[in-house]
Amino acid sequence: MNSLKLLFTLFYRPASTMSKIIDCGSWFFAAAFVLLISAAFFFTVNTKLQTAYAMPDSDNFFRWNKELSAVENDARYKTGLVEYQKAVEAKQEIPAAGDHFFKFANFETGGFAKFFFALSIFYVPFVILLITLLTGAGRFGDVLTSEYGALATCSMMAWSAAHLPFAIAAVWLYSQNVSPQIFLGMWAASSVLFGVLMIFAVRTVFGTNYKTAILIAALAPVGSILAMNVFQLASPWMLSPFVLFYIYTYFSKRLDSEISGWATAFSEKQKSTLALENAAKNPYDAAPHVQLGLIYRRRRQDAKSLAHFAKAFEIDANEIEANYELGKIARAKGDLQKAINHFGAVVGQNERHALSEIWREIGATYLAAGMLTEAREALEKFAERRPFDAEGLYYLGKVLKAQSEHRMARDLFLQAVESVKTSPIYRRREVRYWSKLAEKEI
Repeated sequence: MNSLKLLFTLFYRPASTMSKIIDCGSWFFAAAFVLLISAAFFFTVNTKLQTAYAMPDSDNFFRWNKELSAVENDARYKTGLVEYQKAVEAKQEIPAAGDHFFKFANFETGGFAKFFFALSIFYVPFVILLITLLTGAGRFGDVLTSEYGALATCSMMAWSAAHLPFAIAAVWLYSQNVSPQIFLGMWAASSVLFGVLMIFAVRTVFGTNYKTAILIAALAPVGSILAMNVFQLASPWMLSPFVLFYIYTYFSKRLDSEISGWATAFSEKQKSTLALENAAKNPYDAAPHVQLGLIYRRRRQDAKSLAHFAKAFEIDANEIEANYELGKIARAKGDLQKAINHFGAVVGQNERHALSEIWREIGATYLAAGMLTEAREALEKFAERRPFDAEGLYYLGKVLKAQSEHRMARDLFLQAVESVKTSPIYRRREVRYWSKLAEKEI
């Protein structure tokens, strides 16, 4: 029942619902939704589109009968040719794309196994591959193991939600005499809606910004196109060894197997979050709220993240991580005095907190407030400890430039650019934003 509720809430609260799917969603029910809804969708929308737009199968018109003579078979061929030409002429053209459309997609009316394999074995891993290439999230194998379960569940729920309303409408319209363009519109709209929901899925699972999430959602269909081309050459059931392993890794968590893979990683994350939620019910313990705040911050659930950090601060005003995070949030919102107050509480307990990044945050806050002397003092302290941090070098360069020390500022901007260039690849993608800003200042 909870899975059904999550499916419907995706329509009006996609971001928060994706977070709930990660916490309490079921891969099993998500897969069941896909199979049920795809059956209704394929047998209605795809059947209508296949009949209207697909090229007729010549095998249905030209069949050699060994029991007939060559003359009779020749006559059957000529009759079949006429019927085939009529069928081709009766076939409608897809608006704008024409038959070029079938190079990238099709309207297969069956083959639910093909579709499920395409989504599970090609689409989801391809999204993870894009994440590792574009964001530096880590090694593909590591990210696949740790995030596959969450992304697969979110993706299947997104696909089901995107196609459910059109499947219902198509069942109602199927027996009525309506233009195939209506069904084509349903097919296109469901695909677009799936892409939109995948933006929220990628953003929530991996904590990306909207720009990156949109790019990945736009490129992700390449994984489905790849699957379609593979299935033209080989039956999807040739992947059955993979499917057996796929099922095994899902259920092996109950057998205490060492090869539990993505299913265990997904399950353990859900258990961990549930444990934190239960621990957060203790009105005297700030730590669970801090951990939940960090989880929701990574998922870009800013309101929930702020609520947990604020609750932790309410319980314990000296909680160092809560002060640090609330300070960063206050600075981002322009409440600079509040940010300084929180950062002051952090420094009072540990002036090397977060690998001394507390000084970078203080310096950036003073810079935003126009207090250049204080900003310089804080950022120079940070630069002494972290001389290759591009963000810190950029902020210090901005301070020196504002103080008319242009040569020193330019050197710092150059150092920021060089720092990014010499960073490890996974780190380079993460900090290149500061390199671009520094280049504009040179």
